Amino acid sequence: MTLATLVYLLVVLAPVSLLLTLLAHAAVFIVLSPRRTGDAPVLPITVLKPVKGAEPGLYENLASLARQDHPAYEILVAAEDARDPALEIARRVQEDFPHVSIRIHPGARALGLNPKVNLLAALFDRARYDAVLISDSNVRVGPEYLGEMAAEMADPAVGLVTNIVVGEGEGLGAVLERLHLNSFVAAAASLARVAAGRACVIGKSMLLRRSDLERLGGLYEVRNLLAEDFAIGRMYEVAGFRVALSPYLVRCVNDGWTVERFLNRHVRWAQMRRRIAPGAYLGELLLNPVLWITLATAALWSTRPGRDLRLAAVAAAGVAVKVASDALVSRRLRGSLPRPFEILVMPFKDLAMAAVWLVACFRRRVSWRGNELRIEEGGRLVPARSVENAEAT
Repeated sequence: MTLATLVYLLVVLAPVSLLLTLLAHAAVFIVLSPRRTGDAPVLPITVLKPVKGAEPGLYENLASLARQDHPAYEILVAAEDARDPALEIARRVQEDFPHVSIRIHPGARALGLNPKVNLLAALFDRARYDAVLISDSNVRVGPEYLGEMAAEMADPAVGLVTNIVVGEGEGLGAVLERLHLNSFVAAAASLARVAAGRACVIGKSMLLRRSDLERLGGLYEVRNLLAEDFAIGRMYEVAGFRVALSPYLVRCVNDGWTVERFLNRHVRWAQMRRRIAPGAYLGELLLNPVLWITLATAALWSTRPGRDLRLAAVAAAGVAVKVASDALVSRRLRGSLPRPFEILVMPFKDLAMAAVWLVACFRRRVSWRGNELRIEEGGRLVPARSVENAEAT
């Protein structure tokens, strides 16, 4: 490929990427448009809440579930270690909401290498109701949450319901997480639904029927997968169920996150996506116009003896359009525009995520909840030490 061809390709990709991103942002508004739901019979729900550590906001996250308007539900909380401080917080919630059925269970089932699945397996065994809702520890919801989720399940064709996640929290790492969840993640999930009719299942909030999942193989099928949520969603779709993306937004609270934690999390997520859907992973780059605008500008400048201020102005305008669109999506999700500092950070966050994308192409090892693991093709997990021992022999 000649330099001229490369420059031409970058110049074409920049506006194409910007247009696709604007379309993905429009898809967010389509997905979140109100839907009419008729009267549905009450669906009793067991909420499964796996926890680890006394993370900031955990009490309010648990209490938000205890404040539900839904007439029939229970909450099951589990941590791997009986001495985990998260369980003491759960006991405080249990005491403060005596009218709600809250049960606490230390210990996990040794099902596989995915620690979250091991905790869920222990809770599945104790669930009172067939409908189970998996809710991550940092998820916070309003009192109508269970009712909205149950209404989606009133359609007999629906086997699983998931949500778009809205980022919340203070601290630089939390701000970066919020900006990314409230732009790229929400847009990608919405575009998959609107353009392809596919639901990008987000494991932070999933409602399903335990009996259906057991017929599909149960949690055993995903015991050694990093992306258990994606795999469960695919199991339902292959079986002919519809996976619903609810317009109800759930908040993901990440107070006190550091930049390192933000980057580590997204490298892990990117490694996962790279192994389970390499084609879609490649396409993710087209939803990062700041990257292509930057590369196109640098390429054009490299072919010219001087610096063209008009070129810089066009590039700045392209970035400004993307940032403005991000801000509008964030307002739709959170009810307010990002702060000036956050708006200034947006383009740099996008460039950082391009670097994360590249790192994940070459890295296979992950550290997750104290476990050192290696990701194989398809998102399958194997102990990192066993791989190293095999390679040494």
